[in-house]
Amino acid sequence: MTRRRAVKIRSLHRMQSSGEAIPPTIGKGPWMIPLEVQVFTIGDDVAVVGLPGEIFTELSMAIKEASPFETTLVIELTNSHIAYVPTEKAFRQGSYETINSRVAPGGGELMVEAAIKMLNKIKDDPVQ
Repeated sequence: MTRRRAVKIRSLHRMQSSGEAIPPTIGKGPWMIPLEVQVFTIGDDVAVVGLPGEIFTELSMAIKEASPFETTLVIELTNSHIAYVPTEKAFRQGSYETINSRVAPGGGELMVEAAIKMLNKIKDDPVQ
């Protein structure tokens, strides 16, 4: 675990140095990593969601269950690699994936919320 934590620290330092991570605007708040959530459709019945990182199954399933589309494909590791994206529950339990994650607890759920909003919006108004 000590070795994995050192790898994570080096990775986060690299993200800060390269400008990939955004420093806090006030005080010693958290650094932010802008992440892109993508949604597009294929015809009227199929939606594709692209998420960065290695998404925990529960997060992908939450998107699929809430999607207004007959078929929703969730694709991970799109646009950036932020290591694992665990659920809040997984963070509380602790694991290899939570130690190596680049998102804070709740980050995966925020991506799910964003994807669901985008799916509903594109279903209601497909010409955007």
